[in-house]
Amino acid sequence: MVVDPQDRPDPGLGVFDTLLVRDGRPVDLDAHVDRLARSVLALYDVSVEADALAERIAADSHGLGTARVRTSYDPRSAEWEIEALRIDEPGPEPRRLVVRRVDGGLGSHKWSDRRLVSEPGDADDVLLVDAAEVVLECGTANVFAVVDSGVVTPALDGRILPGTVRARVLALLAAEGTPLAERRLSLAELAAATEVFGTSSVRGVHPVAGCRDVAEWPVGELTLRTRERLRAG
Repeated sequence: MVVDPQDRPDPGLGVFDTLLVRDGRPVDLDAHVDRLARSVLALYDVSVEADALAERIAADSHGLGTARVRTSYDPRSAEWEIEALRIDEPGPEPRRLVVRRVDGGLGSHKWSDRRLVSEPGDADDVLLVDAAEVVLECGTANVFAVVDSGVVTPALDGRILPGTVRARVLALLAAEGTPLAERRLSLAELAAATEVFGTSSVRGVHPVAGCRDVAEWPVGELTLRTRERLRAG
């Protein structure tokens, strides 16, 4: 599927953030709030009291055990909405993708307007690539590929979301001495990878088993090890 370059997310619908609550505690709360506050300031020139917002999120998720919390800002009403939903602990089930071409990507904000990443058909998520078939991100995750015994992930060039779990995984891999590169990743190079995984706030590190008309990948040891290390941290 190719998206019309004129069809972009509508900033007027606002921005949001999703985080995981485990054992009643929001995971990486400050990083999520800081990213959302930066988006609201940059897009709508509204300063956010980050500490107060973090306290609201923590209060609304108190006692939920494992939960998914969505925090959204609506510039039309200048109001915040926090939705907390109790969920089962996300498992390591492999995900399947389908390519969607969005030249220029979605940018560094998490838009409430999800039209360009919705309806992946029988896949679990979309894999966004640009007109030159350079990999950007998934609709709900950042992308990592194991290439030549190292790990590659698309660079933060203003076209993708700076994921909070992406940052934590890069730090974990660097600490264990895994060769890393944040750079251009072509769809052809992704197809030749030996492992592919995604990172998201709710699922953490999750294997990617395949992408329609691109390739299939095994669930690899590095993916599973990184998943466990992230959870333990």
